[in-house]
Amino acid sequence: MKRGVFFVFSLLILSILGGCGLPKETRRGIGNEGFLNVLATPNDAEVYVNGQLMGNAEQFEKNPLELRSGTHKIEIRKAGFASEVREIYVGNQSRHTLKINLKKSP
Repeated sequence: MKRGVFFVFSLLILSILGGCGLPKETRRGIGNEGFLNVLATPNDAEVYVNGQLMGNAEQFEKNPLELRSGTHKIEIRKAGFASEVREIYVGNQSRHTLKINLKKSP
């Protein structure tokens, strides 16, 4: 009889710990990412992060880029303009705003 009670009790504990006792989902990288808003003129300039095209600057004026923690090379390009390059460090839920005014190429 003791063995049966112990077995039922063990199953109950395991179901609590395995089921509702643990979180069902976790947010990706909590604290390990940062956010970057880009304000560029002209606002249709392309935004590159570590050499990868992310989109046009206007996309990231109100909806920031989410970047992994660390140092990133940000490049803003547009045909007919001199490119601008910046390095930023993001992490721990940091928020940055990058303001760039591209100059026309001679």
